[in-house]
Amino acid sequence: MNILHISPNFNYSCGVSSYVYKYLRYFGSRKDYNLYFITNGGDALSRLDKLKDVQITLCKFSTGIRNVFYSINFYKFLIKYCINNNIDIIHSHHRFPEYVAYLVSLKINVKTVTSALSFVSGYKKLSFKSDKIISCSNSVSNMLINYFKVSDSKIFTTYHCVEEFDQINSTGINRIRRELNIGNEIKVILYVGRINKVKGYDILINSYLKNFSYTNNIKLILIGGIEEKSFSNKINRYYKGIIHLSPSSKYYHYYELADVVISPSRKDPFPLVMLETGIMKKPFIGSRTGGISEFIDDGVNGFLFEPGNADDLADKIKFVINNPEKAKSAAEELHKKVKKYCNCEDYFARLKGIYEELLEA
Repeated sequence: MNILHISPNFNYSCGVSSYVYKYLRYFGSRKDYNLYFITNGGDALSRLDKLKDVQITLCKFSTGIRNVFYSINFYKFLIKYCINNNIDIIHSHHRFPEYVAYLVSLKINVKTVTSALSFVSGYKKLSFKSDKIISCSNSVSNMLINYFKVSDSKIFTTYHCVEEFDQINSTGINRIRRELNIGNEIKVILYVGRINKVKGYDILINSYLKNFSYTNNIKLILIGGIEEKSFSNKINRYYKGIIHLSPSSKYYHYYELADVVISPSRKDPFPLVMLETGIMKKPFIGSRTGGISEFIDDGVNGFLFEPGNADDLADKIKFVINNPEKAKSAAEELHKKVKKYCNCEDYFARLKGIYEELLEA
């Protein structure tokens, strides 16, 4: 089976990129699959060097559906690529390549799958035309059905998966603390994700500056690619007690330092950081929205706050820090749920079934 994955912007601080990497590594290692991947760039391209069994192609293409120039050129390129490599299925991870893949499927004999990984709007007549749509949460499935009018028979809803990390020992943790000038007595609040308004980084910063920056025993670490210019201007001048780190292949080591991990998104379909926090058995606080409120039972396996409410977020942070036993219990419960519902072997077995069903149709 020849499968082509297409995803733009292959980056470290991108959940979609992490999922795509898992697809490529899992299916690329199986003898009954030939894996191909097209991307237009990103800061995590070096990760692809490890995928010796996957054919990687860098191709300049836009992510804007209305960009006619890129659409036509990418369409022509993709038809030729699929014919030359006998592609059976195109699996896209963004609406622009999904739209082009759909057009290609009208021209040549190729099946299409797309992953619906975010809340989007607009382009109703051009979006989600694939033969099968993999939705990452019930919240996203409801969007597909109610807003885009997608038939529920085309939608396959399944939570994404996460793998165990290689954990570091106490010596490694102490080394990181020294590098960041964070003593062992200091509590660490951790954010992992893109630095933009949708992800709510500003809500977390406002909550921290108002309630915790005046102390010397609580630090906030932000790990992620910067997409907001205002953040770059302020991080070194106004954000006291806040540490920003660029994303890297070893970002998960910083979970070891965390006393609590925050996902303050204004809206979020199903954040990878939530699953990674569970795998690492750390307390999790997320906004009461989308896939977060779908997966987190407030006070049981994590803690929820009202989206955009910095004061409510501060109250939850204080609770976690001041109630370590309850926080530890919630972390353990999240770990159990992630292990049960977000197992990669089970996830890819379901995905394999989708591929085989499409080719048999």
